[in-house]
Amino acid sequence: MSIPPISLDSSWRTESPPNRRSGAGKEREVIWDVDNLPNGLDALGLISPPEKKDEIQKHKEKEDRDGPLGVKVLARIMDTSKGRDKVLKCIQYSLRTYLYLLSLISRIRPLSPWFRSNSKRMKIAISGLSMTRKCLLLLNPLHPLSDLLSHEPMSPRTLVGHLIDLFSALSDDIYCLAKLGLVGKRTGNIADVWANRFWLLTTIMGLYKLHLKTIPKIANSSASLDKRRNELKEANWTNRKLLADLAFVSYDVFELNFPLIEEPMKCFTGLLSGLISTFKLYDQHWEASVGKG
Repeated sequence: MSIPPISLDSSWRTESPPNRRSGAGKEREVIWDVDNLPNGLDALGLISPPEKKDEIQKHKEKEDRDGPLGVKVLARIMDTSKGRDKVLKCIQYSLRTYLYLLSLISRIRPLSPWFRSNSKRMKIAISGLSMTRKCLLLLNPLHPLSDLLSHEPMSPRTLVGHLIDLFSALSDDIYCLAKLGLVGKRTGNIADVWANRFWLLTTIMGLYKLHLKTIPKIANSSASLDKRRNELKEANWTNRKLLADLAFVSYDVFELNFPLIEEPMKCFTGLLSGLISTFKLYDQHWEASVGKG
């Protein structure tokens, strides 16, 4: 998702090579003997191979027929509950960041009536988005439950991981039901505390697996350099996402009381986590769409 640096060694910014001159001092025209090259202009990288041409043409025809691929990828993301959750998370924490910036401005000068009424609407919108995201993730315990009920053998470590996922999802569901008024408020508060604890635990487990298993495995892989580089780049973005989640949830689990940094920290880490998750989903659906071609 990060853009690699672009080398200018062979770009149009480099100076042109000096002209070749004949023995008489006059400029001699340089003629490239393309026909004698092994693959003609292909050897110079000026013509794409036929397979690549066919692939590009196929994607152009598909885009003309079905519409822009980027829009279709976004539509597929929004078709899934996970995709909707991540997109709404980005919107939620963008609005929360906007409100935080307004609060900083209000300390310097009073806000106009429009901004005051706008901030009230944004608070309602943030609360509604938070509740919508919780409802989208209802019944998530079915995933770890189906794994636990499977007849396939599993290691003790895998069993513990599925149990943690199950209790974490149950805690989130109970808290959501409490917000809907179907469960008592006290029960909901207890469920929220345990949901944050399980979130912290799964985040630490994710970081442990990433640094002690995934990254060393990529480094020692016999795959091509480009593939390892892409996998390592994705692992680094996953690491940033997990660190953002760790900072966010640690504040609540350990009941830290630093009002000065709480709101900017939660705005930044929440928005960063949401953006990384959304772009990773976008890349997955994009690759799947291109693969189907």
